[in-house]
Amino acid sequence: MSVSPGDISFYGSADMPTADGTTTGGAVSFSTQITFADMATAGTVNYVSDSASDTAAILTVTGLDGTGTTQIEAKTLTGTTAVAGSQSFARLLSIVASGTSAVGNIAAFSATAVVTGTAQAGSANATGVTPALFKLAAGQGVSVSESQIIHTTGGTGPNQLARIIATTGYGTDVVAVDANWATVPDATTTYTVNEGALLRKLPNQITTVRRPFYGIYANAAGGAAITFYEKIFVVNNNTATALTSASIIKEVDPTGAAVLEFALCSALDDTATVVNRQTAPATGITAFSTGAAPQTISVPSPGNLPSGAAPNAAGAQGIWLSSALAAGSAPGATSFTMRASGQTS
Repeated sequence: MSVSPGDISFYGSADMPTADGTTTGGAVSFSTQITFADMATAGTVNYVSDSASDTAAILTVTGLDGTGTTQIEAKTLTGTTAVAGSQSFARLLSIVASGTSAVGNIAAFSATAVVTGTAQAGSANATGVTPALFKLAAGQGVSVSESQIIHTTGGTGPNQLARIIATTGYGTDVVAVDANWATVPDATTTYTVNEGALLRKLPNQITTVRRPFYGIYANAAGGAAITFYEKIFVVNNNTATALTSASIIKEVDPTGAAVLEFALCSALDDTATVVNRQTAPATGITAFSTGAAPQTISVPSPGNLPSGAAPNAAGAQGIWLSSALAAGSAPGATSFTMRASGQTS
């Protein structure tokens, strides 16, 4: 069974503090998924599940409003009926599930859709190296982005949730999604595409989706530059096939060179920590990348992202991120694209 893009997941680490002074890094956390995406415009958030049984799970969103002030909103789910939030967010920092464990996949996403429509014929589940697909209404392929959430609302296969993982390479208006459909959509399926986060039940229950470097800051103008470090992981969750000759790529970094760089842990399943998020990891890593994207670092020996029972606890490749902020740097709303590349049989 070939490795498909849906098999590759980015997870957090055990210690990802949002304030200075505590241990950072550690082992992979399979309950924490990393997102590099953001909301394009400020607005309220809807909270929903793809299971009618989810009436006791709670989703808590932490984010920034239009003034840059941190806001928190918590909502108890009401199954497949979306719960409307009232707090406006300009940036989502984390989404955390609590209360009763979710029965299905749950999501928090923008109340204002990126696009809405009726699918065309041509959606499909994964086959070989091709991930599960969704065929948007004609002309909408250019309007959506990776990490946005598809929510089917009617027709064949309503109340399903999927995260877009690729917007090119599979045909006009066809996007790849992160998991197979329970019911494959067809030309009767209506949907919305929204910005936000999806917390999947399988292959492991995600209880937190968060941005890297949540809570970092620049010193005031005239002060010293400051560099922060955070550890994430990339995992191949294919149960039978390794991703060979693997590399990790910083593909797009709109913030520019030297603002966000990365290094790879020298061994799989690394558990190393640093004393705080302003301390660089000193051993057990490659050199940090330098310069503007794209930047590529080959996975250290043996050079593979191995297969394993999902979630693949025996094959987690650690990635240390660094973010260097000059004094007086202004906040910026941006995104970041990191990929795993390799060969598959």
